[in-house]
Amino acid sequence: MRYLSEDIRPLLENKELLELVLVDGEGMVLDAEGDLFNPEQLAALFLPVDLLLKNISRDLPLERVEEISVRAFGPRLRVVLQSFSVAESSYLLIALFPITTFYRQIIANIVRVVKDVTQKLATPAP
Repeated sequence: MRYLSEDIRPLLENKELLELVLVDGEGMVLDAEGDLFNPEQLAALFLPVDLLLKNISRDLPLERVEEISVRAFGPRLRVVLQSFSVAESSYLLIALFPITTFYRQIIANIVRVVKDVTQKLATPAP
């Protein structure tokens, strides 16, 4: 099943997005686009960060921490982690962007597309 929309392909081709990985709450890669890094390796590296953010939200008076970004050099890129839930299932979106990309609107659109697809999958057929 492809969760990531065809709308993502032009972002990869235009180098506005370098890689995108969708991970379920158990760390399984559900879908991936781009080939800068191994998707399973990204999931294994960043799932503990997502769990840390959930612990921070729980232990501090914060409703929810939903995003964190990490800037890296060599190659110059920004890793954005966006955590969200659909129908009581949690997901982690790992997106790699060039440093120069204004990523917020792009990631919001990607999360909307993924939520639409996962919501359809979670809704029982009539």
